[in-house]
Amino acid sequence: MEKIAKRKVWHVLLSAALTVSVLLSGCGGGSNTNKAPDKSLSPELTETTDTPEPVETAPRPVLGLTYDNDYHYDDARGEIVNSMQTELPGADAATRAEYPELSDALDRFRETALASAKAAYQEREAALPDIDAVQALGGQVRSMIRRADAQAVSFVNYWWDYSGGAHGNYGYGAANFDTATGTEITLDNLLTDEGRLTINSRLGQELDALYTELTPGGMIADYLLDDYTFSLEPDGVTFWFNPYEIASYADGVLSAKLYFDRDADILKSDYKGQEEAWFVELGTETPYRFASGDAFRTVEAWNIIERDSTDWYSGFGVEFDAPEDSNRWAERITSADDETDWMAPEERNIILDRTGYFDAKFYYAHIPEGDYVTAVLSMENDVTETIVYRADGAFVQTLDMTGPESFMYPELPQNTDDIDWSQYNSYHLSLTDPYDTPLGTRFYLFGTWTGVGAYCLTADGFQPVGDLLYHTGEYVLTLKQDLTVTRCSFDDSFVSTEEDFTLPAGTNIQLLAVDGAENVYFRAVEAPETFTEDVDFVFALCYNNPDEWPRTVDGVEETDIFDGLMYAG
Repeated sequence: MEKIAKRKVWHVLLSAALTVSVLLSGCGGGSNTNKAPDKSLSPELTETTDTPEPVETAPRPVLGLTYDNDYHYDDARGEIVNSMQTELPGADAATRAEYPELSDALDRFRETALASAKAAYQEREAALPDIDAVQALGGQVRSMIRRADAQAVSFVNYWWDYSGGAHGNYGYGAANFDTATGTEITLDNLLTDEGRLTINSRLGQELDALYTELTPGGMIADYLLDDYTFSLEPDGVTFWFNPYEIASYADGVLSAKLYFDRDADILKSDYKGQEEAWFVELGTETPYRFASGDAFRTVEAWNIIERDSTDWYSGFGVEFDAPEDSNRWAERITSADDETDWMAPEERNIILDRTGYFDAKFYYAHIPEGDYVTAVLSMENDVTETIVYRADGAFVQTLDMTGPESFMYPELPQNTDDIDWSQYNSYHLSLTDPYDTPLGTRFYLFGTWTGVGAYCLTADGFQPVGDLLYHTGEYVLTLKQDLTVTRCSFDDSFVSTEEDFTLPAGTNIQLLAVDGAENVYFRAVEAPETFTEDVDFVFALCYNNPDEWPRTVDGVEETDIFDGLMYAG
């Protein structure tokens, strides 16, 4: 864990005040009148006299990539007959401040993609009167982050469109940007002089080796550099070939990968990843290929969500090194009456789980300790899980998490004036750095809420970094009675406990953070006019029994202390 201390810890920006979040990042456990400061906090957080040693920080990885979700449907005929769903990348406030050119490029890309999605939706809408039978028409554009660091940002867009007929069309598009300048990275930027001459033949050989029954390599013999769809990843470049491009529709999306190390004669090292740890988001349509020692392996993640008129169910699987001639989609779409189809064939290395969730995201993670696959399962507003496997298929960890709010960011996307056709939208973070990952956990102090903090992926799974988890929204309570708390002060971002302080009944307080145990931190946002004391501080309160019900402070139940508590089942 020594590496963790040398990296800049990610902090959630509290919408109440940025300075408070910085203050709390070192807060050393407050208490009520009957409890000393919490000694379970780390020494560097409770020590206030020693000057901390300077820490060398690397360029900040791009942590603030987000997804802007929009969904719309027309149910004019009593059924959903036309829908459009987009999930497109953007930048959070911190990334906008540090990488303005990149943020502008992402905005332009998202605006163009949204306009295209809206046009396709309207085109289907116009065709509805000419369709005799009621059909479920629809489209989708979903981005997957393949790389996000101080050098480059790359993502692929999985698109799907069904306008009637035997089947819809689908495939991949891609975009690659220089992080510092926001300019698009072209394939010509990545290739050596030899690579420009030999890319077609080398990539053709790779395709033929991967798809021996199809031998599609000859189909790209006359490709120009601009003809390729590619994503830039930390260890190489993946090339995507959509249905009908070099194979039939039934053969699906084909992909091949060239590596910076193995294929150094073709690929320049300019954009070779410099980070020692990174995430790549996995699609559910193609395997992900990676180097493992001298071997090259594949991992594939997929999910099933089936609904009928009475019930719904879902499941996910992670498959490692499946035989190339296996039917990757066989036995995955099942019926509610036949659960035996969830059994994986013995010759295929599949981890399978049947569980209830609304959404799943999958990531391939590389850290010095090895390679891992994580599945992030989400409900709309309920408890979810993050499950970690080693890339050889071994189970590592199940981490209890919250739903989509685990990755919610309290700032709306920019330039969204033209999406009034959307039924709803949400905005959440994409995982981009295994050493500095925002994750949320449900807490039951001050009611029910989600605490979000920094986590680091290790060989044992995700581990918390620091002691505090922050509340990212505005949760204001009113004191029903006088309350004695501990007042905190700060100096050079170190927080020390001071004297006990009594807040009068009627004071409005805003939740800020929790230390993961029994101490809650908050501030007063409004006090009764008759109260003349200065309350511009952070306060700490300790619960007697954080894991029991009813929860109490100095033996008094919290429902008798706070007005406005919110609880969730």
